[in-house]
Amino acid sequence: MLRTIIIDDELIGINTLKVLIEKNFRNVKVVASTTDPDKGITLIEDYKPEIVLLDISMPKISGFDVLNRLIYKDFKLVFTTAHGEYALKAIKNHAFDFLLKPIDIDEFKNCISMIIDEKFKSTVKPNDNHLHIIELPVKDGIIFIKQQDIIRLEASGSYTIFYLTNNIKHIASKNLKECETLLDHDTFFRCHLSHIINLQKVTKMVSTNGLFAQMSDGSMPEIGKKNKEIFLTKLKYL
Repeated sequence: MLRTIIIDDELIGINTLKVLIEKNFRNVKVVASTTDPDKGITLIEDYKPEIVLLDISMPKISGFDVLNRLIYKDFKLVFTTAHGEYALKAIKNHAFDFLLKPIDIDEFKNCISMIIDEKFKSTVKPNDNHLHIIELPVKDGIIFIKQQDIIRLEASGSYTIFYLTNNIKHIASKNLKECETLLDHDTFFRCHLSHIINLQKVTKMVSTNGLFAQMSDGSMPEIGKKNKEIFLTKLKYL
């Protein structure tokens, strides 16, 4: 049985989630809920749940403040909020999922089902490939680049521009598809036909006049509409 705690400043939000859980998941039980985030901290420390459903924008303290005050954090965190602008910050706080209100029933069921699968079919995947060095053919020879120094890649016809830390730029005589095969696919993501980004260098998701990933160097490569959900999912597992 997966013990679950719900923290939401609106009682109707709590009751909605309770009903969805009771109707759809026999192996998930809401052991406690509260509209008071301060009390929620105590409940988490006392019950040590496997799942926490947490609102973000609350009158006293925010959901992020709740996380910062916790000692016990060994649970799957699902943010439930009406504010989509918190998505990237939620992911950076290692949220398992980020559900916008009004809660979509199918999205919620899929989220909880994935948590159940992870809890009962735990798998560990090594993720140290981002430290590897790659060889790149350039105009005057071959250069060696550490993958963790790459911020992003941009297509330029049959060539690819590598943007690195410290404002370093290299033009490789390989197209973007060829360069993609050299990279760690857990760390790098082709967010657009012309762009590959290092997910660890993303600082913000910008949704003004399109969808863009703001990178650590200030650049903002576009995220294709079809890639949004994959982009957000990949950020969760860094």
